Amino acid sequence: MIKNKMLLSVVAAAVLSACSMAPNYQQPTVELANHFPAVSGSRNQGNILADHLGWQDYFADERLRSLMALALQNNRDLRVAALNVEAVRAQYAIARANQLPALGVTGSAQKGRTAQDLSSRVDAQGQQVSFVSEAYNVGFGVTAFELDLFGRVNSLSKSALNRYFGQIQNRDAAQISLIASVADAYFAERVAQESMDLAQRVLQSREESKRLTDLSYKAGVISAIDVNIAETQIETARAGYASAQQARDQAQNAMALLIGQPIPAGLPPALPLNQQFAHVELPVGLPSDVLYRRPDVREAEFALKSANADIGAARAAFFPRINLIGSIGSGSTELNGLFDGVNRTWSFMPQITLPIFTWGQNKANLDLAEVRKNIAVAQYEKTVQAAFRDVADALVARSALRQQYQAQQKSTQAQLNRYRLVKMRYDHGISSSLELLDAERDSYSAQQALLQTQQMLLQNRADLYKALGGGLNEETQTAANETAAQ
Repeated sequence: MIKNKMLLSVVAAAVLSACSMAPNYQQPTVELANHFPAVSGSRNQGNILADHLGWQDYFADERLRSLMALALQNNRDLRVAALNVEAVRAQYAIARANQLPALGVTGSAQKGRTAQDLSSRVDAQGQQVSFVSEAYNVGFGVTAFELDLFGRVNSLSKSALNRYFGQIQNRDAAQISLIASVADAYFAERVAQESMDLAQRVLQSREESKRLTDLSYKAGVISAIDVNIAETQIETARAGYASAQQARDQAQNAMALLIGQPIPAGLPPALPLNQQFAHVELPVGLPSDVLYRRPDVREAEFALKSANADIGAARAAFFPRINLIGSIGSGSTELNGLFDGVNRTWSFMPQITLPIFTWGQNKANLDLAEVRKNIAVAQYEKTVQAAFRDVADALVARSALRQQYQAQQKSTQAQLNRYRLVKMRYDHGISSSLELLDAERDSYSAQQALLQTQQMLLQNRADLYKALGGGLNEETQTAANETAAQ
């Protein structure tokens, strides 16, 4: 009978604990433009979206993909983000456990001798006598359980759950950022190497020109001014080579930090810079899609939900807290009689705490919870607006850089043609050495500018992939492929 009563009490407590004093959650409305700049119309249904496109399928260079795999395995920032998820998950498990009764088994044994002067026992002559006493107890019951009539414990559990979900999104955002950072460092290293090769070719050409200039100077054909100009051009090429080498070494250092180890030997050969991406274009979609495709936005919303649940816990603190503690067991002065039916014991100890004078503490806690929710709302709105700006900036840059690169290609080709024609005229004695050096300098500058524009264009494509929520999946999802094919 006692067991049945205790079981009914626990069930009733669980039913009564279902209520919550947290405000009803409503997702804030953030005013956004209907379309991103440089994009007209809605989503291109014929292409797969960035958040479904795996980085193995987006980046075509096998060498780059190998470096990304190492970064995902060894990067310390990503490891910390993953460990933070485990820490918050454990905190949620603690908060969730508080919703259920804590059950425990207790046992005790006591044996002691009572002094004659303190004894309550007397012999036949009426004199006090000492004695040895024994006591044995064993029990099973509820050691701690709060009857959550006003949803305080439930609100704290929901708050911890949303913090856990938010930390998962934080880890996902760290992975997406890592993928883009590895791509940026890789493109910087590759462009710097191309600049070194270009500077080396120009240096060899200018050294050959210097040799011919020296011969012409000795023959009295040209003056010392031409010799000095040739030497200046050689040193300029050497300075350009040293600058490109510094940029390459720094990019390699950045890559080593990202992958968490020195760059290993034996990586696959690199593809040309114009073959780095398997997908030429990424469909953008509507601005509202950003809310569902970016982990940082989802993290901000989970933080808002957590703050909303904290208000429920703060409100419940104004009402009574009821704790139920009870047990059933057996007790005896002899060990062999411990489990006899006549020695059965039970206890039930409900406790109620009603706040009367807290000197404004509960009111201050509620005010703090509401302020923190307002902060979370502002942070959510800011995150959504920042996400919109990230995509908008990447799209504007994509359009401008594409035009800039095309114009730079034509300009570079024109400078190369000019240098080729001037070189032919110089070889036939028509053009002067100054005209040749000027054409060579302009050609070298144009090629350097083309490489820098190409690097910005490559990094823009990686940044747009990140801004649209790509980089979380290793390979393209099969379901997404089927949806895109429909």
